[in-house]
Amino acid sequence: MNRTLLKQFLFFFLLIIFSSATVVAKENDNNPIRKQTGGKKSITELNESDTPLDLKWLIQEAMEHNPEIIASQKRLNAAKAKISQAKSLDDPSILAGSYNMSNNPFNINGQTEMLQQRYGVLQKIPFPGKLRLRGEVATEESNMVESDLQSKIQEIIALAKSVFYELYYINTAIDITEENRDLLRKFARIAETKYSVGKATQRDALAAQVELSTLANNLIVLNKERESIIARLNILLDRPTQTPFGNPRSFEKHTLHLTIKELEDLAVKNRPELKRFDHAIKRNEANLKLSKKDYYYSDFEPMVEYMQEDKRSDTWASAITINVPWLWPKNRLKVKESKEDLSAAKSDYRFINNKTLYEVKDFFVRIQSAESTMDLYKTGVLPQAEQSLKAARVGYETDQVDFLALIDSQRILLNSRLLYTRALADFEQNLANLEKAVGTRLTQ
Repeated sequence: MNRTLLKQFLFFFLLIIFSSATVVAKENDNNPIRKQTGGKKSITELNESDTPLDLKWLIQEAMEHNPEIIASQKRLNAAKAKISQAKSLDDPSILAGSYNMSNNPFNINGQTEMLQQRYGVLQKIPFPGKLRLRGEVATEESNMVESDLQSKIQEIIALAKSVFYELYYINTAIDITEENRDLLRKFARIAETKYSVGKATQRDALAAQVELSTLANNLIVLNKERESIIARLNILLDRPTQTPFGNPRSFEKHTLHLTIKELEDLAVKNRPELKRFDHAIKRNEANLKLSKKDYYYSDFEPMVEYMQEDKRSDTWASAITINVPWLWPKNRLKVKESKEDLSAAKSDYRFINNKTLYEVKDFFVRIQSAESTMDLYKTGVLPQAEQSLKAARVGYETDQVDFLALIDSQRILLNSRLLYTRALADFEQNLANLEKAVGTRLTQ
C-alpha cells in the first residue's frame, strides 16, 4: 500500500515538473527578442523601426544574406572544383579472370589441359595536350561563373540603392503631404470663419474639404507604396516581408565628374558581363583546339597483365589500345560545333558591348536631366511657389484674392516640392544604375 502511494506521488511530481518545463519553453519561444529568421540572424523588432536606415548597412546586409548572391557563390565554388577534375586522368581499370581449354566456361578447378588466372591493369591516357586544354576550358568556365557572381553583386547593390532612394522619396512625400494637409486645414478654418461672417461663399469651405480629402487619399496611396517597398527591401535581405525599417538616413546628393567618354572606357574595362563573354571566347577557343585534337589524334590505353598457369611458369603480357577518331563523323561534327560556339560567343560579346555603351549613355542622360530639374526647382520654382503662396494667403485674408487662387498656390507648392524630391531620388537611382552599367563605383 505504501509503495502504491509512493508511486502515485512520484508520478504526479514528475508530471508537474514536465508541465512547468513546457510552459517555460513556450514562453521562451514567444519572446520576440529570442526569435530568429532563417536560423541566421536575430531580428530585434522592438527598436528596429526607430533606428534610421543606413545605406551602407543595407548594402552590407544584402551582400551577406541575399539568396541570389549566395547561390552564385556556391556555383563558383562548384565550378572551381571542376578544374582539377578536368585535368585528371580517367579512372584506371583492373582486370581479373581465367582462361581454360575445356568446353565448360565455368570449369576452373582443373580437369582441363590448360588453366590460366589473369590479372591486369589498364589506364587510358589522352594524347599530349588534351588534358591541358580540358583544364583551360574548365578554368575559363570558372571565370565565367565568377563574372556572373560579380554581375549579380553589382545588380543587388544597384537594386538596394534604388529601393533605398525610393523609400526616401515615399517618406519625404508623406511628410510633405502631411505638412500641406495641416496648412490646408488652417486655410479651411479661415474660409469657414469668413463664411460664418458672410465674407466668403460656401464654395470656399467645400473646396477646402475636397482638397483635404484628396490629400488624405494621397497619403493612403503613399503609405501602401511604402509597405510594398519595405517588403521588397526585406526580400533583398532574405527576411520576413513584415520586418519593420526605420526612415532612411538623410544623405548629401552625389556629384558625377566623369565625361561620357571616360564612362564608356570604364565600362569596357570593368563591366562583368563583358568579362564573362571574353572568358566565353577564350573557353570556346580552347574547346575548338581540343575538338581538333580529339578528331586528329588518338588516345592510348596501355595494359599490363600477369598470368598464372597450372603446369607452366607465371608469365607477363602487355598491350596498348588506341582509338580511331576519324572513322566516324561525330568528331568532325564536334569540330564544326566548336567553331559555331566560338562565333556565337564573339557575337554575344559585341551585343553586350553595344548594350553597355547604350546603357551608359542612357543613364548619363537621365542623370543630367534629373540634375537640371533639381537645379531648376531649387533655384527658381520652389522659391517662387513659396512667395506665390504667401502672397495668395495675405491676399485672401484681405479679400483681394479668392479662395481658389489660394488653393492653386498651395497645390503648386506641394507639387513643386514633390517634383524636386522625385528628381533627387531619380538622380541617385540613375547613378546607381550607371555604376551597375559601368561595373565600378563612380562616387565616394
